[in-house]
Amino acid sequence: MRKTFLNILYNAVYQIFIVLVPLITVPYLSRVLGPKTYGIYSSVNNTVQFLMIFCILSVSYVGMRTISRAHTYGTPQELTNAFWGLWYFQGIAGIITILVTVFVATVFHVQYWFYILLMVPYLISAQVDISWFFQGLADFGRVVLKNTAVKLVSVVLILLWVKSPADLWKYLLIMSVSTMLGSFVFWFDIRRYVGKPVAHFYKFKQTAIAIGTLMIPQIATQIYTSLDKPILGWFSNSTQVSFYDNSQRISNMILGVITSISLVIMPKMASEGKKAQKIVMKKSLEATVMLGTLFAVIIMANTKQFVPFFFGNKYVPMTPLMFWFTLTIIMIPTGGVFANQFALANQRDKDYAVPVVIGAILEIVLSYLLDRPYGAVGAMIAILITEAVVLILRLWVVRDGYEFSYVFHDVPKYLLIAVLTLAIGMFMPNIIPSAFFNMAFKSIVMLIIYLTLMFLFKFDFNDDIVKLIKNFWKRG
Repeated sequence: MRKTFLNILYNAVYQIFIVLVPLITVPYLSRVLGPKTYGIYSSVNNTVQFLMIFCILSVSYVGMRTISRAHTYGTPQELTNAFWGLWYFQGIAGIITILVTVFVATVFHVQYWFYILLMVPYLISAQVDISWFFQGLADFGRVVLKNTAVKLVSVVLILLWVKSPADLWKYLLIMSVSTMLGSFVFWFDIRRYVGKPVAHFYKFKQTAIAIGTLMIPQIATQIYTSLDKPILGWFSNSTQVSFYDNSQRISNMILGVITSISLVIMPKMASEGKKAQKIVMKKSLEATVMLGTLFAVIIMANTKQFVPFFFGNKYVPMTPLMFWFTLTIIMIPTGGVFANQFALANQRDKDYAVPVVIGAILEIVLSYLLDRPYGAVGAMIAILITEAVVLILRLWVVRDGYEFSYVFHDVPKYLLIAVLTLAIGMFMPNIIPSAFFNMAFKSIVMLIIYLTLMFLFKFDFNDDIVKLIKNFWKRG
């Protein structure tokens, strides 16, 4: 468990770093580019994010669990066969996707075609991304260090070169090229772990079926996490897209930190027996719900001050959007415990797929009904309903694999603590003139209240937290 915790810590540190980077770039870019131009970026970026899934296929999921098992139970040659044989699927799919994208953009001149071409390095980054291999080995330190260096360089270049709305092309190029370089750096160390390339795919039929099964939910997920912005743009305008996208931005940053738990736990679950999985799932769910509710209520209480401070006064209309979007910080990671950690780890790919496919269909229908008359507000309502339905379905389809009363025993108490903490935070007066220090003070007070209530409820999880702190204190 010590190695598992260290991997969670490594990945959490990196995800926090990813959060901190936008804390520098987003306020700068939102003011420099403005809502209209930022909305164009959102539409282009999310279109390319959708295309990226056709480059990487679902090799990231299949690869992580396959590498984990090959490393734990197989031979070095089995590990070599698994890596190269899996990446061939990804490499070929990437070539096809990139060629089709370039052809369509240049020949048919689709909307924002020039900007899409500037994002081709993003597609290349997906094609050569082998971070799933190191995640399967639970070697998260290597993933963290190399990506951190690349991110830092991109921040410096953005601050130096992006000065006006006309510099949107520079921003797109910086982000896409830096991401591509971040993917390439993993290849420098691959020979330390595997041998020379093999001349065949890895268990072709079995792997192809797994990739095909998992591609369906990946496409479905992207429909309501990436294509929702271009769809809103079709029914509304780029300013509404900007409000909608930026209102999710902080929540998505926090989600990266919380979902890092699932990313680390999934390989462990894949190599554990049923009895151990039961314990790991309960602890993971408690940690996820605790972090999700804590972050959500702190953001909710600070939203009114945060939006003009962070994004600028032009973005004040998106304040209620950001307030309600924080609910996804609770819903998405909770569903991820049962989808990523359990269903995928146990090769229940169909159970993983069904909820998100239904969610994608629901999102398209709701977007069609709500985006045109209500703009960004309608898109927000659509995504919140969709995420709630997906969460319920994720719990339902794998109900035979866990004991509900055991796993969810303490979850209602965490929700009660969150409601009490939010109520206190919402009624706290703004006693400090500086918006930044006032939000910081309010957040610290709410954190203390939340943790105090946690220990008053005497959760079993509290003992794990105390042991963890004691171990760090002793090592220190």
